[in-house]
Amino acid sequence: DVSPQPRAEVAPPDVASAEPSPLREGHVEYQENQRGVSYDTLLIPYLRGASHIMIVDPYIRQFHQARNLMELVEAIARDKDPADEVTIALTTSESTDGPERQQAQFEFLLKVQQAAAVAGVKLDVALSDAIHDRSITTDTGWRILLGRGLDIFQYVKNDPFDLSSRMQEFRQVRPFGVTYLREP
Repeated sequence: DVSPQPRAEVAPPDVASAEPSPLREGHVEYQENQRGVSYDTLLIPYLRGASHIMIVDPYIRQFHQARNLMELVEAIARDKDPADEVTIALTTSESTDGPERQQAQFEFLLKVQQAAAVAGVKLDVALSDAIHDRSITTDTGWRILLGRGLDIFQYVKNDPFDLSSRMQEFRQVRPFGVTYLREP
């Protein structure tokens, strides 16, 4: 099964190479069912060195969305120097699917917050019902516009013998675009 390559004006940097590629502004499109995408290649090069990261994503409500957030926190924790502290300010919206779903959302976010703290990543959460667009902004001058937010992966079973449940690059993605902007 050969996965199509992204149609791109610029390509995200290859973090596996010995020489990191220079970060570039531009837009990249990813196709339905494409594999080989991970937060490590898509986001981490642009988040590297940031001590304050603002994430706006109205859809961190369900288990798989909280898992995506946790996986981004894990990637940030792996990439940063252990002595550095990183603050993530998440703005999301409260679940509108009843009190049980709201309670589950709060529990997921609390678990992510507690796990992040162990790695020197502080997660602050704010709720707003006035957001729609999805983005990540850093104190190093990058703004990343995320068409689908962090929810780019297709459903993955929680099967410990399925690599896609443990490694993002083996997952299929939904179609999405990401735009990298350098801000003064």
